[in-house]
Amino acid sequence: MVISGMSRPDKQGVSPACKGRCEVRLPGDDFFCLRYQVWYSSWDCAVRTRFRTAPGCESCDQGRFNHHRHKAGVSRVRIHFDTGNGEP
Repeated sequence: MVISGMSRPDKQGVSPACKGRCEVRLPGDDFFCLRYQVWYSSWDCAVRTRFRTAPGCESCDQGRFNHHRHKAGVSRVRIHFDTGNGEP
């Protein structure tokens, strides 16, 4: 697969742009984040986009696409923050 704008691997097989991060792909990783140059789950991307848990993921077109793709499932997710005092 060739992604427009991605540099080709150098002689050692590692793209200078990703410095080895893009080579690690776990079985559940179905999405390559162009901003962070890493493979991970599109579901995780959708949840981060929906709940704005990572500032670097705000205003991301890939995140919006993944959120739309997983919209039905993400709408059922509830995030509970631990305040550290034992109360929800």
